[in-house]
Amino acid sequence: MRKVYLLALGSFAIGTDTFVTAGVLPAISADLHVPVAATGQLVTVFAVAFAVFAPVAAALLAGAPRRTLLLSALALFAAANLLSAVAPAFWVLLLSRVLAAAGAAAYTPTAAAGGAALVEPERRGRALAVVLGGVTAATVLGVPITAYVGMQLDWRVTFLVVAGLAVLALAALALVLPAVPAPPPVGLRVRIGVLGDRQVLLAIVTTVLYYVGGFALYTYLAPALSGGGAVSASKIAGFLLVFGVAGLAGNALGGRLTDRIGPVPVLAGGLVAFAAALLLFPLASRSVAGTVAALAVWGVSAWALTVPQQHRLMAFAPSAPAVAVGLNSSATFLGIGLSGIVGGVALTRMGAAELGYLGGVLVLAALGVVALQTVTSRRSAAAGAAEPAVRV
Repeated sequence: MRKVYLLALGSFAIGTDTFVTAGVLPAISADLHVPVAATGQLVTVFAVAFAVFAPVAAALLAGAPRRTLLLSALALFAAANLLSAVAPAFWVLLLSRVLAAAGAAAYTPTAAAGGAALVEPERRGRALAVVLGGVTAATVLGVPITAYVGMQLDWRVTFLVVAGLAVLALAALALVLPAVPAPPPVGLRVRIGVLGDRQVLLAIVTTVLYYVGGFALYTYLAPALSGGGAVSASKIAGFLLVFGVAGLAGNALGGRLTDRIGPVPVLAGGLVAFAAALLLFPLASRSVAGTVAALAVWGVSAWALTVPQQHRLMAFAPSAPAVAVGLNSSATFLGIGLSGIVGGVALTRMGAAELGYLGGVLVLAALGVVALQTVTSRRSAAAGAAEPAVRV
C-alpha cells in the first residue's frame, strides 16, 4: 500500500487545481479585464476538457508503459499551470486550462487503475480510496491554502503553488514508483464493446446525475450559506473545511465498506444519505448546528460514492478496466461542468439554498438507475445469462 500513497500525491495536485480556480475569479477578471461571468468559464473549460480527454487518453495511450505515462502526464500538468501563472491574456489562460485538463485526464484514471493493480484483489477498494483520496484531501488542505495565498498575494501565485505540488509529486514518483503493471492489450472491438455496454452506460449516467446534483448547490454554496442568515461570509471558509474533512472520512469509509460488503450496498446507502442531506439543506442552513450537520452528512455520503462506483465499472468491464475508469472520470467532470449551467439556470427561479431540492431530486434519480441495474443484473443471473452479474 505504500506505493499506492505515492500516486495520491499527484491526485492531490490535480484536485487542488480542479477546485481552486473559483476562489480567485474576481482577481483574474480585474487583472485581465474580462467580465466575471466570462472568467467563470475557466472552471467549465477545465471540466469539459477533462471529460473529453479522459476516454481518449485511455484509448490512445493504452500501450504506453504505466510509469512513463504517469510521469509524463504530471509533467504536462505542471507545465500547463506554469503557463497559467504567466498568461498575458485571457485566451492564453483558457488554453493553459485545456492543457492542464489533458494532463489530469491522462493521470487520474491511470493512477486509479494502477493503484488497484499494485495490491491484492481483496484490498482493491482501499487502494482506490487512497489514490482518489488525494482529490478529497485537496478539498481539505490544497484548495483553502492555495486560494488564501492567491487572495493575499496574487492570483498567479495560486497556479505557481499548484505547479509546485505537481513537480513535488513528479519527483517523488520518479524516485520511488516501481513499474506499474499494465492492463492486458485491449482490441478495438473490446473498446467499442465497453463504450456501448448497457451496464457501463447506466453507471456513467449515475455518476453524471449525482455530480450535477451535488455541485449544482456546491457551486453556489457561499450565497446559499450567507443567504440563510445563519452564516456570515467570514465564516463560510470554516464550513467548507467541515465539508472537506467529512469528505476525507467518507472516501476512506467508502473504500473499507466496499471491500467488506460490496460496491452496490455502499453506493445505494450513500446515495440515500446524500439525497437526504441535499433535500434538508434549505431548512438546515437556517442554523449553525443544522448547517454543520447537513454539510457533514453531505460530505461523508458524497465522497463515499467514488470508490464503489469505480469498483463497479471495473467489474462491468474486466477486460478494459482503464477504459471504464476513464469513462467514469469523464462523467465526473462532465457532471461538474453541467452543474454550473443547471444550477445557474435554476438560481433565477429559486434561492441558492433551495438548489438543495434540485440536487436531492437528481441524486434520487441516480439511485433509481442503480436500483434498475441491480434488478436487471439479478434477473439475468437468475435466468442463467452468459454474462455474470456484478456482486451485490
